[in-house]
Amino acid sequence: MEICRFLVIFAPSKNILLMVGVSDRILNYAAGLQHFSVDDIPADVFSDVERNTLSWHLSNLCKNGKLRRVGRGIYTLQSANTFLVKANAKARSLYLSLSRQYPFADFCIYSANVITPLLHDMMPNNTIYVETNRDTIQSVFDMLLPKYNGRIFLAPTKEIATTYIDFSKKNVIVKPLVTEAPLALDGKVPVPTLEKLLVDTRVDADFYYLHGYENLEMLRTAISHYDVNQTRLLRYADRRNTKDSIQKDLETIKNNDTERML
Repeated sequence: MEICRFLVIFAPSKNILLMVGVSDRILNYAAGLQHFSVDDIPADVFSDVERNTLSWHLSNLCKNGKLRRVGRGIYTLQSANTFLVKANAKARSLYLSLSRQYPFADFCIYSANVITPLLHDMMPNNTIYVETNRDTIQSVFDMLLPKYNGRIFLAPTKEIATTYIDFSKKNVIVKPLVTEAPLALDGKVPVPTLEKLLVDTRVDADFYYLHGYENLEMLRTAISHYDVNQTRLLRYADRRNTKDSIQKDLETIKNNDTERML
């Protein structure tokens, strides 16, 4: 009798076996995909699993470090590589002087060469970008003008950028900082996040040479090699009126991943 009671207590239940099977099936499905959402999973793959149960397994796999959540309802099996934007000496010097002069202004300051790891074709850009509030931008430009005369530009149009800016030279571009832009800190210097760079290089006139196919490849490289928060990406893209464009490219990348698995 004691033996029977022991077996009953420790015999694996059907539910436990099912839970183990579901987790393994999720990981098998995720293998080879850069990312996926619950809505992407074909109905027949988990036809025997309720939606709430599937969500529980996804959450548990994230909690145990076997999956990563890269956006709202979006997951990946790939390990995270954080894209770090480092402020170089020139950016640090500019921030130090500007923050002293404008202690209540917001800034984002960085060198354009931070995007080099994302580029499909190497394009030299040694420009320092100074982004600040719209009510401060003219004053900041006027302050920097004597020191960088001939190499400083205020929110240049595409025509100005293509005609007058030699991006291989050490220029300074001053332009508006979009409210609620996703920023990070390198020490005390406010710098852009990866998501901000992916959006700004798509829409800003001074990044005209990265528009179109090159920006699609930047997005593909970012997703393949770095931790991209797609919720943050799309939220900022919405503020820059390019959400539909980025969603389309994300879908293209996802479809290409699926085709490679077939």
